[in-house]
Amino acid sequence: MARIMIVEDDHTDHLLLYSIFAGSGHEIHMARDGEHALKTYLRMDIQVVVTDLHMPNVDGLELIEALLAMYPEASIIAVSGKGPTLLAQAANLGAVATFSKPVAPDELLEAVEKALSSR
Repeated sequence: MARIMIVEDDHTDHLLLYSIFAGSGHEIHMARDGEHALKTYLRMDIQVVVTDLHMPNVDGLELIEALLAMYPEASIIAVSGKGPTLLAQAANLGAVATFSKPVAPDELLEAVEKALSSR
């Protein structure tokens, strides 16, 4: 069982991402933006972060950059409905996987398992 954090400000997308992991056996933590995610990551020993990229306050790209600067071993998966440019930026910053919304549940779960096995 792993500790996974979902970072998503949109309520509907938040519920959709949560439902993908429901019943997976993982411990799921939620954050509404990158600022909240940074605090949760430090407090909860998170193993994989699944983050949206377009959010208020600290967005997903800023979150990826900040987490990897502090914790180079952090496993971060980026999701976005705003197009491939943001996803490419996330990959360049160090996201281990990127997905366009809507996310295929099997592909996301597989990416999380791959990220966990590479730790």
